[in-house]
Amino acid sequence: MKINYFITHFPYRSKIVDEKYTVRGAEAAAENLASYLAEKGHEGHEISIFTTSADSKDEIEEHKNIKIYRYGTNLSVASGRFSFGLLKNSVKYPTDLIHTHISVPIGDIAGLRCAKKKKLPLVVTYHGDLEENMGGFARRISVYFYNKFLLDKILSYADVIISPSEYYINESQFLGKYRDKIVVIPNGINIEDFDLHYSKEECREKLDLPIDSRIILFVGTLSPHKGPDVLLKAMPKIIKNIPNTKLVFVGSGRMKEELEALSRKLGLGKYVKFAGFVEERLKPFYYNSADVFCLPSVMKHEIFGIVNLEAMACSVPIVASKIGGVPDVVKNGENGVLVPPKDEEALAEAIIYLLENEEVRRRMGRNGRKKVEDYSWERIAEETEKVYEKVLNI
Repeated sequence: MKINYFITHFPYRSKIVDEKYTVRGAEAAAENLASYLAEKGHEGHEISIFTTSADSKDEIEEHKNIKIYRYGTNLSVASGRFSFGLLKNSVKYPTDLIHTHISVPIGDIAGLRCAKKKKLPLVVTYHGDLEENMGGFARRISVYFYNKFLLDKILSYADVIISPSEYYINESQFLGKYRDKIVVIPNGINIEDFDLHYSKEECREKLDLPIDSRIILFVGTLSPHKGPDVLLKAMPKIIKNIPNTKLVFVGSGRMKEELEALSRKLGLGKYVKFAGFVEERLKPFYYNSADVFCLPSVMKHEIFGIVNLEAMACSVPIVASKIGGVPDVVKNGENGVLVPPKDEEALAEAIIYLLENEEVRRRMGRNGRKKVEDYSWERIAEETEKVYEKVLNI
């Protein structure tokens, strides 16, 4: 089977690029799904990825059964990119179906154009609504135009829409009317990547983290929709109750300087560590060092949160916002605690509760580890293959 994937950004394997070329959960999900279908025993699948490049140049990468066609960016607005080459030239290549990932424009629009031109089935994975009320003026106008005039064209044309979350279907502004063609297939995780033969103390020593402190971990982009500032504002109350607590931010982003200034203003200098960008190979060490993982997202386009799965794979309990599709993964009282978004008081209380109750942390960690086994890429790839076979009538 030949499958052409369309997504605006796709991770580079051969070089490090500017952080403005955003790679988040949607992009990681697309990469893992494509890699599994192409490389891990699914004979006959030829995967081509059509995406933008981090600069103005076209290039092609090849990895086993995957070809990545990167088309030069002509214009950028916030994290969105316009590439004339992606729109025009991607239709030249043969395929059996088109699978487009809706994350940020323009990959999804190019996928729609290709499916129409070739009269082929279109499968869409919907990674969340684009919020119109965040970012600068240019972004707000662009998102308004996209939501108003383009998104419905993609969703209405699609043969099947894959939502990573059942809960999110009702949360979304746009998915409700397409429920009859929505299939829920979650994002996944390579669980074995997080199995370390090191103790928590050894992981902390490797990362130069305090052995005897309680560690709260945040992993993700330091951007407003992830709510890192909400977590930071919760810290004074946490420290007042549990003084030997350390908050570790793993990730970079445009809020970094703002968060560092807020940390100083709140007198949190010695209680907060900004680890910055961390290589993938080191992330399991951070998770295995943590007592509590926190995802304090404030916007409902947090459709899934792969970082939650990563924490669960390391048996770490989660405190997260009850927003978007997060409740599909984090079950309140089972493997974590859900709190209202933007509520630093509730966030602090939930974290304090877990830090003060070791047995609860252990129980939730065990439950999370057991639950994450349902999210293996092998299972998700098999479910996605069934969707392809259905739309191709094979």
